[in-house]
Amino acid sequence: MAFLVEQVNTDGTIVCDYDQTLSVRALYERIATYFPGIYRDEDGIICGVYQGRKYSIRAKNVSYLGNPHPVFKKRIQIANDLKEFYQASLAKGYRPILLGVYTYKQTVLFCAFRIEDFIYKKAHNSFAHVYSSDLSDAAEHDYFQKTDYFGNQITVFSPKGVEVFLRELFENTGQTWGTPDLFSVDVSNPMPQHIVQEILTFFQDVNKEWHGIDCYRQMIAANYRNKYQPEWAGFYLEFLFEQYLVEHQLQDDIRYAQDKSKNGIDLDLYFPTIGCYGDLKTHSIESRGVQGNDWDTVFSLIDGNPRGHLYYLVCEHETIKDRVCNYEVTEYWNRALHKENLRSYGGRMKNQVTLADFYLLDINDGNKQFLSQFKQGINSNGKPRAPKIMVERDQFKNFAIAEMPLL
Repeated sequence: MAFLVEQVNTDGTIVCDYDQTLSVRALYERIATYFPGIYRDEDGIICGVYQGRKYSIRAKNVSYLGNPHPVFKKRIQIANDLKEFYQASLAKGYRPILLGVYTYKQTVLFCAFRIEDFIYKKAHNSFAHVYSSDLSDAAEHDYFQKTDYFGNQITVFSPKGVEVFLRELFENTGQTWGTPDLFSVDVSNPMPQHIVQEILTFFQDVNKEWHGIDCYRQMIAANYRNKYQPEWAGFYLEFLFEQYLVEHQLQDDIRYAQDKSKNGIDLDLYFPTIGCYGDLKTHSIESRGVQGNDWDTVFSLIDGNPRGHLYYLVCEHETIKDRVCNYEVTEYWNRALHKENLRSYGGRMKNQVTLADFYLLDINDGNKQFLSQFKQGINSNGKPRAPKIMVERDQFKNFAIAEMPLL
C-alpha cells in the first residue's frame, strides 16, 4: 500500500507525495551518470575509479520507513550479505560505499551511510535511516553530513557534491566520534536561578502569535540590524529579547556579545556573572532538532572544562508556510528590498509562527557525548563547510534545565 509521505523538491522544499523508486538497472544507470569511472567487475560488484583510486558501491533506493512511522522518516534496507560485500571489496582494494539513491520528480540525491556503522554493530542494522529534512538540506546546499551521538555518520549530497564526497572519503582517516562516555563528569557553575527566571518571564509574557509582515514592520521601524533577513522568525526573537534586556535593565546578567571577527566567539549571548556564552534558537516542532554553532567553537568552551557551559534558549514553534498564503510575506519582503522577482525565497518563507514550547538547554562537558555533528554546504574551495553541533530532539532530556509550554 502506498502512503502520502514527505518528499523533497530540487530547491529543498518539502511536499507530501508518493515514493518513487528505481529498478536495479535504473539504479546502476543513475550512479553511472553522476559517479566517475563506473563499471561492474567480474563478480558483478559496482565499481568506480576516482583519481586513480577504486571504490565499490552497494546501492539501494531511499523510501518511506513504513506505517506507523512518521512521514519524514526514510530508509534503505540493509542486505544480508553486506558484510560479504564489504570484505570482498577490501580484498580487491576497493573502498566500499553503502549508498542510498533518492528520486522524486527532478530531484536526485545520494545518501552515503558509513558502512562500518553497519558491519560492526549488531543492533538496529536492518535499515539505515535518513530524514526528509536531511534530504532537504542537501537539495538546498548540495552537501550535508551529520554524526549522531552513537557515532553513526550519514552524508547526503546532490550530483554537484559527488566529487566532494569522494575526495572526503579517501582523505578520511576512518576515525569516529560520538561513542557515549562510560564515566560522568563533575560539572560546576550552573546558571543562577534568578537568571533562569528572567529568561522564563520573557517567554511567558511574549506574544505567541507572530505574523511575518507585522514582524518585518516592527524591525524595519526600529531600524534593527537584521530587519531584512529571510528567516525572519529567529531574528524577530532576537529583536524582542534584546528589547526586553534593555527595558528591564538586565545587561548585568545577560548581554548581547556576538563577535564575528576571525577569532571571535560567534554566539549571541554572554552571561557575565558566570563567564559563559549562549544563543537564541528557533525551530519548527517538526524538525529533527536544533542546529547549533561551530563545532570547534563550542568544544573550545566546554571540552575538559568543568566550569564551561553553553546555554541554548530554544523556542519551538508551529509554522504556516507562505506558499499556502499566496506568498504575501514573500512579496512584502521582496518589495522592501526592491527586488524584481517578488516570489524570490517563496518556497521557504514562513507566513506565521505560533510559539509552542520553550527549552533552556545547558551544553557542557558532562553531556557533550549526546551531541550530534553535521556539515552543511560546500565552501568556494570545494571542501565541506566546517562541522556544527546538533542537539537532536529526542536528546533534549539530557540538556534541559528548564522548560515551559507556550501554547
